[in-house]
Amino acid sequence: MGDQCQTDRFETSLEKTNPGVAIFSCSFTASSGQNLLSDYVKADVGTSFTEPWITHVSSNTSGTTINNSYIHKYMGPEEPIYCFVGAPDSSSEFAFVRLPPRDFFVLPSYNGVPELLESGSYHAVIGWRQWDPSSDTGDGPIVGYKIYVRSDNIIVLTKEVQPSSMVNNTDRSVSKRSAENATEMVMYNVSGLEAGSTYSVHIAAIRDGINGEGAQGAALTFTTEKIVPTTTPSSSTVSTPMMIGPDEGGLGGAPIAPAAGGAVGAILLILIIIIVVIIVFKRRRNDSNPSKKGNVEDQYQAPAGFHDTSLEGNDYSGHDSVSNPDQTHSRSTRPKPAVVVKPFVRATKSLDLDSTDGSPERSSNKPFATRQPIPMAQFPAFVNKNRHTALFSQEFHDLPGPDIYPQTVAREKINFTKNRYKNILPYDSARVKLQVIDNDPHSDYFNASYIPSFDNDKAYIASQGPNNASMDDFWRMVWQENVTTIAMVTKLQEGDKIKCRQYWPNEEGDSVVFGNIKLELVSLEACTGGVKRKMGMRKGDDYRTVTQFHFTEWPDKGVPKHTSSLLQFIKEVRADHGQNTHPLIIHCSAGVGRTGVVISIDSVVAHAKRTRMVDVFNFVTNIRQKRPYMVQTQEQYAFIYGAVLEDLLWRNTLIPVIHFTDHLQDLHTSVGGSGRSKMTKEFETLKSLCPDPPPSRTRSGRTPDNQPKNRYGNNLPLQRNRVILDSPDQDYINASQMKGVHCTFVTTQMPLPTTVSDFWSMVVNSKPSTIAMLNDKSQNDKSCAQYWPDADSAQFGSYSVATLSTSSDGDVTTRQMKVTRNSNASHTVTQYQFHGWPKHGSDQQLGARSLIKLIRAVKSSTNNKKEFSILVHCLSGAGRTGVFCTAMECIAQIAEGNSVDIFQTVKILRADRMQFVQTEEEYAFVYDVIREYLHTENYEQLPYPKPEDHTYGNVEIDYRTLDPEENPYEVTDPQEAGAAALVYGNVETERSQDRPKPKPQQQCSIYENFEFES
Repeated sequence: MGDQCQTDRFETSLEKTNPGVAIFSCSFTASSGQNLLSDYVKADVGTSFTEPWITHVSSNTSGTTINNSYIHKYMGPEEPIYCFVGAPDSSSEFAFVRLPPRDFFVLPSYNGVPELLESGSYHAVIGWRQWDPSSDTGDGPIVGYKIYVRSDNIIVLTKEVQPSSMVNNTDRSVSKRSAENATEMVMYNVSGLEAGSTYSVHIAAIRDGINGEGAQGAALTFTTEKIVPTTTPSSSTVSTPMMIGPDEGGLGGAPIAPAAGGAVGAILLILIIIIVVIIVFKRRRNDSNPSKKGNVEDQYQAPAGFHDTSLEGNDYSGHDSVSNPDQTHSRSTRPKPAVVVKPFVRATKSLDLDSTDGSPERSSNKPFATRQPIPMAQFPAFVNKNRHTALFSQEFHDLPGPDIYPQTVAREKINFTKNRYKNILPYDSARVKLQVIDNDPHSDYFNASYIPSFDNDKAYIASQGPNNASMDDFWRMVWQENVTTIAMVTKLQEGDKIKCRQYWPNEEGDSVVFGNIKLELVSLEACTGGVKRKMGMRKGDDYRTVTQFHFTEWPDKGVPKHTSSLLQFIKEVRADHGQNTHPLIIHCSAGVGRTGVVISIDSVVAHAKRTRMVDVFNFVTNIRQKRPYMVQTQEQYAFIYGAVLEDLLWRNTLIPVIHFTDHLQDLHTSVGGSGRSKMTKEFETLKSLCPDPPPSRTRSGRTPDNQPKNRYGNNLPLQRNRVILDSPDQDYINASQMKGVHCTFVTTQMPLPTTVSDFWSMVVNSKPSTIAMLNDKSQNDKSCAQYWPDADSAQFGSYSVATLSTSSDGDVTTRQMKVTRNSNASHTVTQYQFHGWPKHGSDQQLGARSLIKLIRAVKSSTNNKKEFSILVHCLSGAGRTGVFCTAMECIAQIAEGNSVDIFQTVKILRADRMQFVQTEEEYAFVYDVIREYLHTENYEQLPYPKPEDHTYGNVEIDYRTLDPEENPYEVTDPQEAGAAALVYGNVETERSQDRPKPKPQQQCSIYENFEFES
């Protein structure tokens, strides 16, 4: 309020019109007697007020009320806008109002019409120009598009598509374009269509922010090509030329002109046959030439040189430009080998679509891309260099697209209801063909495919989750293929979507019949990440057993947050399957996304351990030729690289508490003559698996306004779990919400002088019962602000803080404090200030004992019923804070299972806060704290048993007896060693049944394609 004139009422409304323009409708009533006809109005962003004063033009003046409209262009999407009314020669205005930050926008409307660039029987390539503010309406920025495909007004496909120029802005999937120029056309290959069907396509633009999808534009209508059956003439249908005999006045019985034409046709037919025979002969001779055969890596190259006439013209893979199908894009620094092409011999007899022998025909003769396998010694550096670049995205889009081979059987109308998803169907060449029953030729179908490993053509079966129509067929397949192990990596239901029907009995001892197979649940127990079920199958007089491992920790629409649980799950599945030569069934909902990830990790890791070469791209390329969409998303593909890296660097770090002291002593021993301890190498492995996130994931802490709020610019909270303050203008604080397996924390830095008010705002909002302060105030006087009064109370911004009581006990000072905001919101919290952190080179045992005392005090005063009831801080919010949180998690582990895994605990917590446990010294101190805890709790400590006397399941290898270069923790810098320098000795030998079992957990999953039938 200014002091020139008081207003009784000042209201505004905001109406968006054209992009970037806002209309302010200001209505205000001045005090009685004021003459407002000489007053002025202006508005601007923030407090700059660069806009000139504008004399109001009142169209409705009644007494002292003036209605005025003011047009103003936004200068920034996040800033509040102020509207003032006054006089330009006055030092202050008599009235103003602040409009809230713009949290809504006019959704973009795409006014263009998509184009049909190419179509076939089962696909269509759609192109459209990009959203243009000069011809389209609404607000930008545009971060992507959504394509809607309808058939008979029913949506058969929706897909978010993002031009490559937008890749760095969002995490949406990428659509390749013909060039990087943002003005060029965006294209998308719609696959899985029905031949001879009519479809309509609409495009919607998506702007940045939540619910940013605009209205759909005009429709493109097209019809896919029909499949015309090929007919061959037979003797009954070929007409013969008429012969005119001598009795009929002819010329000596010779045929007229038609005879000459028939002779020419016969000659041409003979020539064609001769040419075909020569070509076939040459191809067979080439096949028999040993010098032309590829090496072991060539087994994963697709055959080329063949063409499917039913899909003629479809050489678009969905990844490259239609106008230039041979266009290449810049890739990684990894060299590409020449593509090895195997000649394809077309069968002269009728093609058996279900045969798995030989190579199937595909819709394009364009060879598949390849990549060089990576030496295992170079793999850690390769992954960490590229995990936040566009490399994995580029590789993903170079994989074979879907529907490249015939899917004739799966598309038959009688099999229609057996498919859970309309667009995910097995190829005829790799489908699992069931035995025919009751002479019904259609009874051999189930939506499942044989998937090879590197050395076994039928190592796996990738299967859809059974639906109601295919439950019996699923168990027929299990029996026929003599399957002993099933891995299920989906929940039965995710959200409101049925992902899989329950195909097993509920309770131990219960039984259910599927066709002629009776199934009984024999036992139910926990496995890593879910549930393990052992079932008995009876068919007539025959009885078999099968074990199902059900992983329930895969989150909906994503990948597992922590790789370790999935890797352990895979190891338990592999241990159960053993050396069984029969296929291992793996299924999710559609049997392609999560299923492809699990198969890829299992097979690539096993191959790498044998050959010392890591070959992700070529393996996924190969399995995509067996079943479409295997490894369904870009996120899943990148996840495989990280999981393979962790598995190759991993060894079982779960330590039985009874051998903890002996294990710790061994970690402090040096490796060979290097002078580096095993502890050092373990911490280096941890850093390799937990690199700092890319800047996009910590963007709030990097803005110019928020940078001064960080003590250290390289230690920032992640976007997904940062604490958000209850203030629309200043919602940032350098703090994170962290969830371990057993405990939850709010972690933050010691407040700066400028952030004390933000600190107390966070306390009032999250209401922790306890604050653990791990740094001394004197560590950095200039940057540390005491956020409490020594006595009475003090004001910090809008917050009044009172110290109710103070006491000291050794290295811990305890304070009861009450914080009040605006006299109506208050919260009481207990602060523990810790003074006993060991200095460098000091007595670590004494410091560990003091920290355990602090942990016990914090646990005793914590509200365990409320998440994030413990607030922990040190100078950075990552170093000492990381030690404290890790120690609390590990102590909870010990109480639950008499074992502890410090390595995995730090790794899990680092997923929520970068650099958690920053130094090797801090990492080693965690071990010291746990050792001291076991001592104070009187846990018995015994030395490791001799190698031949190992009786517990979580010692896979006695690495004390290994040669130094065989240490499974070794991470070799490729600049210091050759390709063979890194040797991994982490072959899993533990028995999963000997490990403490986790409790079965709630089920979870990932997005699959368009759902067709549940």
